[in-house]
Amino acid sequence: MAPADLLLPLEGQREETLRLLEGLTEADLDQDAANGRSVGQLLTHLIERDQQVVAAINLALSGDVQHLSDDERERLRFLQEERPPTAGWDLARLTAEFSQVRRQLRETFAAMPEEDLDRAIRWPGWPARTIRTSIPYMLEHEDSHLDELRQALERRAGGASSVLRR
Repeated sequence: MAPADLLLPLEGQREETLRLLEGLTEADLDQDAANGRSVGQLLTHLIERDQQVVAAINLALSGDVQHLSDDERERLRFLQEERPPTAGWDLARLTAEFSQVRRQLRETFAAMPEEDLDRAIRWPGWPARTIRTSIPYMLEHEDSHLDELRQALERRAGGASSVLRR
């Protein structure tokens, strides 16, 4: 299987996320979602995580693996949590960012040979793994947050919105 073929489940997940975005209004972005985040903040979190994944994979492909002590990892996690959310992103910008970062991931995978999938990859908040074994984690991460988004939006709509269902 070619490296880019491994992204097919992620592509399907992203299509689902983009379908959810199509059904949102600008007001929905301020709706409380989960863990003290709004819908907009949760969507931005997914984009930021994808950007981090692409950067970490590119570092691994260049032979650079991040080695962080527990203290460094905890400090980075604290800084990420304290950072103000990306403000001012409307639905059009969110959609464009989701598409762009997934395109970057696709291009990265398309350019790598099969053996690169087994390169070690590390970054704050994720246990050590390879590029290949990061894919299911990425899929589960987006899927779980998409479930949180659906639940938040269904609460607001009183459970009546069919746009939010899979």
